[in-house]
Amino acid sequence: MPKTIQGAQSFARNMKLLQQIADAGVAPTRAELLRDSGLTRPTLYRIIASLEAEGLIEATRDQRYKLGGRLVSLARRSLAQNDVRRIAEPILARLRDATGETVHLAVRSGEELVYIDKIESRESVRMASTIGTRISFHSSGVGKAFLSALPAAEADRLIDQMALPRVTSFTTTDRDALREIVRQARAAGFVCDNQENEVGIVCFGAAICEGAARPVASVSVSVPLFRLSENTDLYAVPLLEAVADISAQLGFMAAS
Repeated sequence: MPKTIQGAQSFARNMKLLQQIADAGVAPTRAELLRDSGLTRPTLYRIIASLEAEGLIEATRDQRYKLGGRLVSLARRSLAQNDVRRIAEPILARLRDATGETVHLAVRSGEELVYIDKIESRESVRMASTIGTRISFHSSGVGKAFLSALPAAEADRLIDQMALPRVTSFTTTDRDALREIVRQARAAGFVCDNQENEVGIVCFGAAICEGAARPVASVSVSVPLFRLSENTDLYAVPLLEAVADISAQLGFMAAS
């Protein structure tokens, strides 16, 4: 019988409300939080008061709720302590310079990934993504690359259990088709996401592995469709070199 952890339900409710506020496009009001959270009014008000007291959320002048300054501080410290990000940063900057395009670094967060670094293109037209953006496995280059680096059976189980919403008209929503894309990416070492996560953007993704030969992160090179070269080696080759370099520094030994 699973062991009950005291306070786990209360903590989970707090985290769920924090995530709800973080995911909202516009800072929500109490009424909107009450409507969407499924919590009772007394429980919601108690959680809001607790999160405000700890500096995790803040109320705006018009009584909408946004993430608080303490969370920003914690996030910055987490990023600073992240070995993958620290090791990858100069290599990703070189990858940006080699391709001329925006580079993202993402790590797994449950059944999604989250961007923990972004090296902007120097071009005038850039992506609107930000650090902290959550991304689906099935619709993104970083996601499919991460899946391809997992053991095949584990990747299949994850594909079976994840939702496959249509993000754009190009998104792969068929599980068998997704498995085939992942299989091809496993063989090639990288994957191409052709406007599946954002219309007009093509991403080339590859996984970073650590010493136990498991993926710990993914890297993507994101190219606006109008700038895309027919020679995809211009993106894939430096991408593969970059993830191999980062993986080696994390103790991964590629099979010879």
